[in-house]
Amino acid sequence: MTGPGLPARVISRDCIIALFIGGIAPFIAGFFFMVPPGSVLVLMSATLILEYGAVFIGTALDMDNAITFIIVSLVATGIIFFQLSIFDHSGKYSPRVARFLERTQGKYGSSPLVKKYGVFALVPGMLVVGFFVCPAVTWLLGWERKIACIVMMGTFCAASAFLLPVSEGFIHWISGLAG
Repeated sequence: MTGPGLPARVISRDCIIALFIGGIAPFIAGFFFMVPPGSVLVLMSATLILEYGAVFIGTALDMDNAITFIIVSLVATGIIFFQLSIFDHSGKYSPRVARFLERTQGKYGSSPLVKKYGVFALVPGMLVVGFFVCPAVTWLLGWERKIACIVMMGTFCAASAFLLPVSEGFIHWISGLAG
């Protein structure tokens, strides 16, 4: 439900964009790589739960590394975009949230060091707490959205790319144990 002054059109637009990036584009990519829709859906669901660890599921489903990487990256991008847009809209159209945001940014964002280099704390943040927490931290501390998105997605993609060969070796080792 939207409050007074909160345009439902803007929220709907951002929801549609996030749904396309994180929900429809993976199926389109899967179509071009000839991956069954069920496997794409499983990998998308695993990404929501395991984040970059979902590449193990893609490897177990015998998906190509490229499509596994593309699907988990698209899902993460859609989630990050959706969260940042919802946070921005709530801070813009809710006076109560705007006051809270102003207090928080005044308290923690006043340090020039945190303002300039704090966004790079998202690198370990993405590895530890992932894409469900880092957009909220970005919004609360008022970091530049473009830089924060690049740092978050760069970290996510680097972790996914690192885990792809690891997952292949692990799945081959497990299947070798099974005989």
